[in-house]
Amino acid sequence: MQAWAAGYGVYEWSARGNALGGAMVARDGDPSSVAFNPACITDVPGKQIQIGATAIAPTATMDVKSDAVEDMDFADSVWALPTMYYTHQLSDNYWFGLGMFSRVGLGTEYEDADTWAGRYNCSRAAIKSLSINPNLAMKFSDAFSLAVGVEATYLDFGYDMTFKAPGVANSDWLHEISADGWGYGMNLGARYRPFDWLAFGLAWRSEIQLTVHGDGDFTKKGTVTIPFKSTDVSGTEPIPESVTMGVMVKPMERLSLEFDAVWTKWSSYKSLIVNYDDPQPGFGYELKSTKNWSDTWRFQFGAEYALTDSVDLRAGYVYDQSPVNNDYEDYAVPCTDRQIVTLGAGWKISDSWAVDASYGYLWMKDRDYEARPKAGIIELTRKDARAHMAGLSVTYKF
Repeated sequence: MQAWAAGYGVYEWSARGNALGGAMVARDGDPSSVAFNPACITDVPGKQIQIGATAIAPTATMDVKSDAVEDMDFADSVWALPTMYYTHQLSDNYWFGLGMFSRVGLGTEYEDADTWAGRYNCSRAAIKSLSINPNLAMKFSDAFSLAVGVEATYLDFGYDMTFKAPGVANSDWLHEISADGWGYGMNLGARYRPFDWLAFGLAWRSEIQLTVHGDGDFTKKGTVTIPFKSTDVSGTEPIPESVTMGVMVKPMERLSLEFDAVWTKWSSYKSLIVNYDDPQPGFGYELKSTKNWSDTWRFQFGAEYALTDSVDLRAGYVYDQSPVNNDYEDYAVPCTDRQIVTLGAGWKISDSWAVDASYGYLWMKDRDYEARPKAGIIELTRKDARAHMAGLSVTYKF
């Protein structure tokens, strides 16, 4: 995703949700509501399964403020976010829902790591995650539903940077960190729909502190020998607590509009600390990078229009705040506030099959970096950051 999330949060959980800008916490549910607000799966009859994916193609340029150093583009890549949901109506009042999706993800990679001037801070940062999220939803009346769930999250973490002995030419060593691990949390959802034309939704997901274990490898890139030693590593990465609240209105029978606000506790990300089993020259048993991120808001709007009984048209807009602290900005997560416009459609092919498709265009304002030599940061501007996002979901009703 190449830092196209706010921080490293992910919200692309279905083609329908993508097309609606993620505004799904209060509106009529489908199987992907397991991720958006599981209380809404009380709208979903019988047994249903939905499988889908979102492809993200990003681009940006790091414009270095020195004629002696070349600019660097982000590597050309397409990132895929697969999803799977299953819902089962157990009775008139109880539903089971299971989701497999990503709450966090990151893929920052520069075109040429060996010549990238910022490689002493970061040349690649990657977070891949999978959340397995079973839920029980309870319908207390035609108007009010609650849901509770548990979440098991697997996270794969990768980070590449280059070390250089101060003042020593040709002493570069590439440091590659690869680690993974599991963490556990819970979630709650509620939806109140007093009228067919009005609904309110609320969804909460807990913080998960993920401890990962893996390898820290060193590869000599220069001619000067430094006694770096490959070793086992460990560290902790947070998945932040979040609260989503929204309201849906239907000004006419075939048109629904929803506005959501998402609060995310990114202040839980104080620092990135990598612990080494064997000490390394210059930093010993621990490598620490201060973050001190800020809590953020994401505002999302979605409109859905039933063109016919089998075709729905959708559009959305998102404004997403960046949590990055300007005093500690880095090249691993070079993000700023971002905006997204979305379009999509859904087709009910038969009583059993439905297909949803979405397209989104994302852009971020430019970010200026001030030089911080001790952190490997040079003066530059990240500009022209944008991404194309295409989603497809297929739903089958048993």
